[in-house]
Amino acid sequence: MIDYIKRKLKSAPIVAFIIGEAISFSSCDFLDIEPYITDLFTLDTVFSKQEYAQAYLHNLYGYIIDNGSYRYNARPNTMPWGAISDDCVPGYKRGGTGQNYAMFCNGELTPEQYSGYDRWDYFYEGIRRANTFLMRINECKEVTPIRRQEWIGEATFIKANIYFELMLAWGPVPVVPNEPVDFDTPIDKLMIERSTWDECSNYVEGLLRQAIELLPDARLDVSEIGKATKNAARAVMSRLTLYTASPLYNGSNSEFAAWKNNAGVPYLNPVFSMEKWAKAAAAAKELVDIKPNDLYTVTAKLNTPVPPVPEAELAPFPNGVGGIDHFHSYKDMFDGECVQASTNIELLFTIQNSDLNDYTRYMDPGMIDGWSGMFFPQRIVDAYLMADGRDINNSSADFPYEASGYTELDSTWSGERTTDGFTLVTGTRKWYANREPRFYATVAFNNSYYPSTSTRPDLVGADGKVAKYFANSVSGKEAAAQRPSALGEEYPMTGYLCRKFTHYEDSWLSGGRRKKKYAINYRMAEVYLNYVEAMNELDGSHTVGDVTVSRNQQEMMRVFNLIRHRAGLPGITAADVSNKAKMRTLIEHERLIEMMWEGRRYFDIRRNKTAIKHENEPIMGLNLNARSTAPDDYYYISRATERSFLYKVFTTRMTFWPVPKHEIDKNYNLDQLIGY
Repeated sequence: MIDYIKRKLKSAPIVAFIIGEAISFSSCDFLDIEPYITDLFTLDTVFSKQEYAQAYLHNLYGYIIDNGSYRYNARPNTMPWGAISDDCVPGYKRGGTGQNYAMFCNGELTPEQYSGYDRWDYFYEGIRRANTFLMRINECKEVTPIRRQEWIGEATFIKANIYFELMLAWGPVPVVPNEPVDFDTPIDKLMIERSTWDECSNYVEGLLRQAIELLPDARLDVSEIGKATKNAARAVMSRLTLYTASPLYNGSNSEFAAWKNNAGVPYLNPVFSMEKWAKAAAAAKELVDIKPNDLYTVTAKLNTPVPPVPEAELAPFPNGVGGIDHFHSYKDMFDGECVQASTNIELLFTIQNSDLNDYTRYMDPGMIDGWSGMFFPQRIVDAYLMADGRDINNSSADFPYEASGYTELDSTWSGERTTDGFTLVTGTRKWYANREPRFYATVAFNNSYYPSTSTRPDLVGADGKVAKYFANSVSGKEAAAQRPSALGEEYPMTGYLCRKFTHYEDSWLSGGRRKKKYAINYRMAEVYLNYVEAMNELDGSHTVGDVTVSRNQQEMMRVFNLIRHRAGLPGITAADVSNKAKMRTLIEHERLIEMMWEGRRYFDIRRNKTAIKHENEPIMGLNLNARSTAPDDYYYISRATERSFLYKVFTTRMTFWPVPKHEIDKNYNLDQLIGY
């Protein structure tokens, strides 16, 4: 970071200001830069012409995290959050894959070893470039005042995002000067210490408010989808203020009491503030008022099941579950079926040119030549509800959870078997029947059918288009050991894969194709849940700016039930919302299921101080040594032992990442995280 601060940007030449590497990481096709931009430029040249300045701005988007991928070696704007939380079990440690997720899960991360995810310098490079743009864009006389205002809003939005990502990984971080410093600046002026979390949060909040003032309401041209808008900035504000109001940052952090700056001020505020929850509720309400029931939905098909909900909840969505297909209304957002992000009212900010298009191979089964490197633990599979909203331990006679036996007939709903529908095939364990639509949209269990319509019929193997995970099956461990690229590791080591991001056309076999996908960084479902969570914590009425918020139980029920009804589940009741503790449990569960593998869970369990419980639970799975000739043996639940690193551990120091040693060595004022 010091190197970036010290660089005298006003007069130094810059090589391509964004080199070819960064070009490939831009947010959308419209961000691509012509090849001649990769020549040598001075900053004076860059800001002398509108097209050069625009190219500089467009490439700043490449510093925003691509939420669709967790592999470090694909591009520098990825982080491992979705792979290392308690809702996922990564199957990689070391070796040819380079994806050492186990380092994070097993508590092996050190200041010297990041396994490729040291983004500290990269993020501060992005901040420096954003500052350069903000400082010099007024020099470009070709830019109209209206466009300049919008561009300043975009650069400010990007800068806020980068700071927030730094905070998520490292907690309180240094806030660097907006203007570059000269080479002759005394060294003690360069030794910038961390700001407190509240100082960082307030600073980023200020940036977002500036961005909201300057950004447009929407992008009218579909070619500009992926650029910032007012609502995108409001979404970041909602997440930021919710996190800052949460226990870790709001009084429940005694384990960090000794972590203080040079003035003796704790980096995490030890004093609870109800006003933080009010601010979070107000930030979410601002967006909810603009988009009161804006969830993506797909019209019901002829064979869409009618959800088993009370009669009053059969009304058309958003007042009930009626008129929509609940499977596709959820899944089509993630697998590429909703082709244009511009047609999805739920989306607030997306990465159009996402590594998700390739990363899905790590989730797909071997029978379509997937790499099967990421798994669900049994606990997460069991967290999904039954179709009538009950949990598996309290199922009803109409929708029972059956612990033994197999289905005797194929059952297809929400479309055609050979294309877009979901099929529960004959011979599937009955404990996978009668579950909620999001379960089928997300979890790939043994005997899961993949239409993979782009697969040529002559390439279909012994299991056809059914993913079977028995040891001797095409998608099992013995076949994985025979695939040269798999290192013998790429099979479902807990008995479960994820199909949330896999389209019915997708296949990695020869001649197969994949539906183009975009990564969703922010969507309204999260904001609705943010709003309910913040309201749930309020006592009394609070006014933040011109917004008044309170624990409005009717509004809590309305907003929460938008999520439930879109998922085809019964809504929560007045009795539920009257109980603050029960609502905390319901909110935590709904956030887990609704945003499964979207990178949110890692931070939810840290900010709410539940990581010590969830990440220290044993990882359970099925018997991957069972053969197809003895299927009952497969469904024996035990601790996952396919690899020694299939466990998670959480200690206090794993709340944040340690600052890389190379930064501590350069800056004697930069405090290391306690425990390192």
